[in-house]
Amino acid sequence: MNICENCFNDLEIKKFIETTSQVNGVCGYCEVSSARTIDLNELLDFFSGFIDVFITNNEQGIPLNELINRDWRIFSSDAHSDKLLNEILGIIPSKINSADTPVSYIDEIVECVDYWDILKEDVKWKRRFLTDSEAIKNLGWDTFFTPDAGLPKDKTLYRARIHSSDNQDTYPLDKMGSPPKKRVTSGRANPDGIPFLYLSADYKTTLYETRVTYLDDVSIGSFKLRDVKELILVDFNSSESPFLQEDSIKEHVKYKLLKEKISLDLSKPIRRYDSQLEYLPTQFICEFIRYIKGADGIIFNSSLHKGGINYVIFDSEKLECIGVEKYQVTSVVIEGEKI
Repeated sequence: MNICENCFNDLEIKKFIETTSQVNGVCGYCEVSSARTIDLNELLDFFSGFIDVFITNNEQGIPLNELINRDWRIFSSDAHSDKLLNEILGIIPSKINSADTPVSYIDEIVECVDYWDILKEDVKWKRRFLTDSEAIKNLGWDTFFTPDAGLPKDKTLYRARIHSSDNQDTYPLDKMGSPPKKRVTSGRANPDGIPFLYLSADYKTTLYETRVTYLDDVSIGSFKLRDVKELILVDFNSSESPFLQEDSIKEHVKYKLLKEKISLDLSKPIRRYDSQLEYLPTQFICEFIRYIKGADGIIFNSSLHKGGINYVIFDSEKLECIGVEKYQVTSVVIEGEKI
């Protein structure tokens, strides 16, 4: 049966259909007419290796279609995914018989991803400076976290500082960067005494990140690269296809799931009654990324502003504040859920 690119979200599959298709017709699955289509059999190579990263798990498993839709968003419609997966599983050799079979990831992937939870306990409560580097190497972490995003010279980022008194003047340019190292306290990325530059992709996100209150006055600085053409960063937000072929699908799945797990901790705000020890695991991974992988910083989602993007630049001297504007907070919306 013919299938079209509209049935998929995955960019690698969409690109393959776009370059391979020589027929415009009616899709046998979503029934779109005049679409570029190919025979479903031409996509089996994509799925045969990918399905191998799952094993049946009748006790704690999640239906295959639910797990794929949750973690990978390969298909454009959950309804189509069920039908398509059943068709594919009926053709490729697999021990998984249907789209609703309870599955989990293979043990090798689970062990790699779950080591993040072990490492967090290790650096908080056992050994802070000489953690189990051999375990990290054996799990393949030393091949992960390669810088995969750039910060170009023309990109503007933002940082906010709340004013400490009424009618205070806007902060000058040289007071908008990281504080002096002797005054630096722990953050989600930096330890005490080591200043990193925390920035956001838009000014509104900086207001959420600084946790402003009603009628606060705030200085918001605009930052650009100083003397370098581009910084290389590890993007914890990037959503990648499992079908990229630079590495094996299995290794790619490990990295993607691990990166998402760490991203949740990078984004998680520390509550007023939490210990600063909660920062230690993400501080560790940032040092790993900086000194082992040679990155200039990281990108991650803001948990305080939906859709907001945050940046951490390890060497604050590589950016300069080019302008500062004063704002007053005129509205604050707070919502809660019963727990």
